Amino acid sequence: MIEATGQAFGDRYRTLTEAQVIATMLLEGHAHCPDLAAASAEAASALGRLARAGLGRRQNGNGYLYDPVEVATFVKLAGLREEDDYWERCYVATLRRFVTDLAAETASTRRVRYRRHFDTSRIEAGKTLRLRMPLPLAGRYAGLAVSPELPAEAAGHRVSDGRLEVRVAASGAAEIALGARLDLELGPPPCEGPAEGDLYLRAKEGLVVISPAVAELALRLSGTGTPHRAAVRAFWEYLVGNFIFCPVHYDQVPAEAPLDWVLEKRVYDCQLASALLVGLCRARGIPARLVGGHFLYRRSPTNHYWAEVWLDDSGWTPFDFIGWDLSRGGRDEDWRDRFAGQVDPRLITECLPQSFTGAIGVPIPEIWFMLRTMEGTGAQLRLAGANGETVYRDSVAILEAPA
Repeated sequence: MIEATGQAFGDRYRTLTEAQVIATMLLEGHAHCPDLAAASAEAASALGRLARAGLGRRQNGNGYLYDPVEVATFVKLAGLREEDDYWERCYVATLRRFVTDLAAETASTRRVRYRRHFDTSRIEAGKTLRLRMPLPLAGRYAGLAVSPELPAEAAGHRVSDGRLEVRVAASGAAEIALGARLDLELGPPPCEGPAEGDLYLRAKEGLVVISPAVAELALRLSGTGTPHRAAVRAFWEYLVGNFIFCPVHYDQVPAEAPLDWVLEKRVYDCQLASALLVGLCRARGIPARLVGGHFLYRRSPTNHYWAEVWLDDSGWTPFDFIGWDLSRGGRDEDWRDRFAGQVDPRLITECLPQSFTGAIGVPIPEIWFMLRTMEGTGAQLRLAGANGETVYRDSVAILEAPA
């Protein structure tokens, strides 16, 4: 079953314990369940069923080890093939509730507490570090207030649009934490026109690499002389209907041709899906860009990417491939286009290529996982190597905004 995505899996990725994998499943599929023990038991039961159906795992002295990317992919494939209802019943239903709960909120302000904890236990004492975490882009909000929370050992810091940077000397401590309280006013931001020149038409920019294969696909899908809106619609329909939306092992994605890899493997996450849409648009002369940040779902304020496309009649128009999950792989029309042309309120921290967080300040291993779990009323986002060692962990919570 797993070969359907084209992505490679194997024992080098299978390093998480069953308990660690179940913790990620709880956020994805049981965030609203009041009985954590019952939710854990249901997730464990689903994991067992999938293992019996062929999900890869390896045994060590204390049980089985799993690859969280492989687990997430297997959950979705089993659901798509109607071999197991866990994905639809738990994952899809939970995500839809995140969306509808946020849509029901009427307050025009949001308060977010964002903390980033860097693991510095393996960094030589005395080494100077420039540690970074994302902050909102001021131009995306009617109002923004940032209150930094700095480590005691900070030798200096800088708050700029999209990032908090702290200069600190490693002391041998296990971790260094920085953070901020963010107050967002969600009214309409100032109008932004298209960039002059080729800023949003460049053929090579990070994951956006317009190869001959990407250019040929863009032409085949849109034809010549097609209005931009119709061309973008054709791209959207093709991408939603012909790929699987799931986590990706980025060590397999070639830097020189990342979008070719997506086209070959037929799999993407939110970042690669958005990059491919941007590439297809640019290949046909339609300005497009990659945008990143966090959802403002109270129980799941997790990191995310989506695309924005310039359309003359509507300006910068968002397209978010989370609609793939919401619509069960594009099957439910009512949800398929929920975020095609609009998105819900977000914590927006990047708008490439001009506004981005940049290097975080500590090394990232070749093989890594982003592990999202519940933490209090919010979420923890932990970037970890395949050996289990933490690079950093983010704690993000939506607080009650002052009246």
